[in-house]
Amino acid sequence: MLTYEKEFDPARVEGDDSRSADTPYATDGEVYVFDDEHVVLAVNVALKTGRPLLLFGPPGSGKSSLAPNVARVLGWDFHLHVVTARTEPEDLLWRFDALRRLSDAQATRLDAINTYYAKGPLWHAFAAENDVRSVVLIDEIDKADPDLPNSLLGPLGSLSFPVPWDDGGNISVRPGLEPLVVITSNDERELPRPFLRRCVVFELGAPSREHLLKVAASHLGDEHDEGLAGQVADSILAARERLVDSGAGPSTAEFLDAVKACLQLGVAPGTEEWEKLRAITLYKRREGLEPLA
Repeated sequence: MLTYEKEFDPARVEGDDSRSADTPYATDGEVYVFDDEHVVLAVNVALKTGRPLLLFGPPGSGKSSLAPNVARVLGWDFHLHVVTARTEPEDLLWRFDALRRLSDAQATRLDAINTYYAKGPLWHAFAAENDVRSVVLIDEIDKADPDLPNSLLGPLGSLSFPVPWDDGGNISVRPGLEPLVVITSNDERELPRPFLRRCVVFELGAPSREHLLKVAASHLGDEHDEGLAGQVADSILAARERLVDSGAGPSTAEFLDAVKACLQLGVAPGTEEWEKLRAITLYKRREGLEPLA
């Protein structure tokens, strides 16, 4: 076991059942299985160095659900931006509402220029509203234009950026309120080397059988059935072996869907109903898997 002073320590909140009262199941934002001490170390390194934490890993490895759970453990605010091919650097800082301003101009009603800017996730995190620190998730950055990562080097390095309507004005992080920025990548596009050098980089592996069982126990609460979860986990691992060349395979979320469906519908693995349910929840016409009769 690694021994060091942890700012982030998920063991401090173990056993804290914060799931919503209207469902017996916990959501991804309410629970995360931190059974890899190295990912905990990576989070602590990012916190102490002030660098963004860049996460790689196969689909279903927990990249996107890590950040909200780090925020939950630390008691910090959480802000999310899911990157698309149309995402621009300014989207993470602000977005100017040109249509609203044009509409106001045509109606001969112009408000102060700053009212036309919507704050982005980094704006909220840097401003630390209510003096609360934040975790920011920039999800799937490899889907963006290659210039976007390098465009973030300035704001993430200086923890500040200029206010768009005020020459000389800046949004800057106050000492002691520095955010943790978590960035995920599916490795679909190579990221710029200068950007990689300024990140703490960690690669999450595909979930093991033991990890899947822990996830099921954490999410399902009193309805957890270890035997059922084990049988579904075995199906997950078998499907992954058959798809090893493509790097695909059912994710942890799909595993939970299958277990929950079995519990709610009274379906047992090995039955005809299970074969149909497995096709719906796990295989989904994935290339390389024979269709089920």
